[in-house]
Amino acid sequence: MAEPAPLMILVVDDDKNQRSMLGFALRDRGYEVAAVENGAQALELAKAKVFAAAVCDIMMPGVNGVDTLKQLKALQPRLPVIMATAYATNALASASMKNGAFGYIAKPYELKELFSILERAVPPGGRQGP
Repeated sequence: MAEPAPLMILVVDDDKNQRSMLGFALRDRGYEVAAVENGAQALELAKAKVFAAAVCDIMMPGVNGVDTLKQLKALQPRLPVIMATAYATNALASASMKNGAFGYIAKPYELKELFSILERAVPPGGRQGP
């Protein structure tokens, strides 16, 4: 029997270093990664590909993270989206959760903390999709 394809994770962050670090760490754990720098690019990808989960920065130029979250959920309603921000506030966390975020994490975060949330969002061998 063929091994299942790796799960695809969407990373949305305007910080190039954050995208690179997270992309490397996710690939190291066996995920495929599509990393983009803004919400508009994320939405274009989500129209063409089904993702197992997404990690989305909140504070981005153009389409902000909460608006990206809303639109991602409209395209892929079952997509677990983990919101990340260096500007953590209760209001941002509340807005994220109210708009369908699976989880919320404050930067800088430990990768093990993010992976813990990600593994709850997409259990090993689990599949998500629209």
